[in-house]
Amino acid sequence: MRVAVAGLGWWGKQIIACLEKSRRFDVLYGVDPSPPEDIAAFRQPYDFALEADLDKVLRDPAVEGVVLATPHALHEEQALRVIAAGKELFCEKPLTMTAAGARRVVEACRKAGKVLGIGHERRFDPAFEELQRLVDSGDLGKLLLFEANISHDQFRHLGASNWRLDPTHAPAGMMTAVGIHVTDLFAHLAGPVAEVRARKGALVFDPPAEDFVSASILFKSGIRANLTSLSATPFYARVTVFGDSGWVEILNEANIDRGKPTYLVHSDAPERRRQVTYEATDTVTLNFEAWVDAVEGRDVYRFTPEELVDNIRIFEAIVKSASNDGAPERL
Repeated sequence: MRVAVAGLGWWGKQIIACLEKSRRFDVLYGVDPSPPEDIAAFRQPYDFALEADLDKVLRDPAVEGVVLATPHALHEEQALRVIAAGKELFCEKPLTMTAAGARRVVEACRKAGKVLGIGHERRFDPAFEELQRLVDSGDLGKLLLFEANISHDQFRHLGASNWRLDPTHAPAGMMTAVGIHVTDLFAHLAGPVAEVRARKGALVFDPPAEDFVSASILFKSGIRANLTSLSATPFYARVTVFGDSGWVEILNEANIDRGKPTYLVHSDAPERRRQVTYEATDTVTLNFEAWVDAVEGRDVYRFTPEELVDNIRIFEAIVKSASNDGAPERL
């Protein structure tokens, strides 16, 4: 697929590097009205044109798809423009900032006959695929509780004006950066949400930037979940799933771009634990290739439209509850 990548920040450049390794993609454009200072050096190994105007790129018939890695609050409007132009769409997380916006994008894709790609690559991590297998096989029994803490301090060096610290683009601390990946897993495994209670704060950062968010989630199935993310502590990532027949804990040693292993522990009886180490996997490229397989009709994409909307419903509820001192948001 011949694509343009819109947004040439840290993650947009990471996406281009991944796509250039795949035989399935040809990156024609990097699109950014204010490209970073190092873009000339970054472009040296690659053969893509630098363009400031997304609409100009959308008018190019050679472009078959667009990858959005732009500031979060821009996603909905840009996604609708991409679909209206007849292009395939892959959108980085979060898909939109509101559930109503997610429904608009999902419905536009449905009407246009497009497969909506989404930047939740953790479902392609072998450890999480093993978790999925254990859930599907019934080895964990009835699911009861999810617990997760996904934290890092990579944003501490950012300037106060950086959009990643701006509540317009990144409300509720690390929810848009990492928490949204975990709630994607929750929505996939537990189904629709019933109630959310959340709190946020600036414990280290200067307001309005926030460095703490914690949420308690009740799903309609009765499953419960607890999620915490901190923006001012060294990298830590743990997801634990408890069932009435066993539990699974997954630990990531580092962010996915660092090439570090992931560890899984599974217990199905007292004092019996199975431990597995999974070497680093390029889950970003795997996700993109799964998306293009679905676009070409070779396979079904792992993310259903309903799950994409449900995840943004959780996200929006966390933002609203956290902005209201933990008051419950009932969905």
